[in-house]
Amino acid sequence: MYQLLLDSSNVYLSVGIAKNGKVIDKVYYEAWQRQSEMMVTEVDNILSKNKIAKEELDAVVVGIGPGSYTGVRIGVTIAKTIAYALKIKIYAKSSLSLLKHGQNPTICLFNARSGRSYFAVYEGHKVIEKDCVKTNEEVLAYIKDHPDYLVCGDTYQIGLESQEFDILANLADFNKDEEVENVFTLNPVYLKELGK
Repeated sequence: MYQLLLDSSNVYLSVGIAKNGKVIDKVYYEAWQRQSEMMVTEVDNILSKNKIAKEELDAVVVGIGPGSYTGVRIGVTIAKTIAYALKIKIYAKSSLSLLKHGQNPTICLFNARSGRSYFAVYEGHKVIEKDCVKTNEEVLAYIKDHPDYLVCGDTYQIGLESQEFDILANLADFNKDEEVENVFTLNPVYLKELGK
């Protein structure tokens, strides 16, 4: 059986197919504000290209935010629709966790605008710092205090270069703790709205 991997929480559209925790095919490109037009088509294309019937999917794994308000909503809505229609499992992952670099301690960042960043620190499946919003000054201070941590994601707004990361490989690396019991209770995560 196969897992469908989806994320549209930031500027990139990420669609992949995994089997036994390994990505076997993927589509990944910049699609800022076009995810809603492209994601369903890319899902159909990747299944067709790999000769995988929808009935061969046993799970959908999706990035649930934080990130772009519209992008997060699109990815979660499509994932929920597919999981419900096919009666398969759905796994929800922090979109920031998708930026981690393997098993290394990684500071993960998305631009939250207005001099702020969505911020979290992950080491493999371990959460070192929970998803939150920090000012860019706070982010830079944290980086200075943790010189051995890698920094990945949107780093241009703080004047640094990002280490490489693989969103789809991180989506394929899901675990049972990320399973959503009821597809109808899965909601996107919008940290800015919550003032967190």
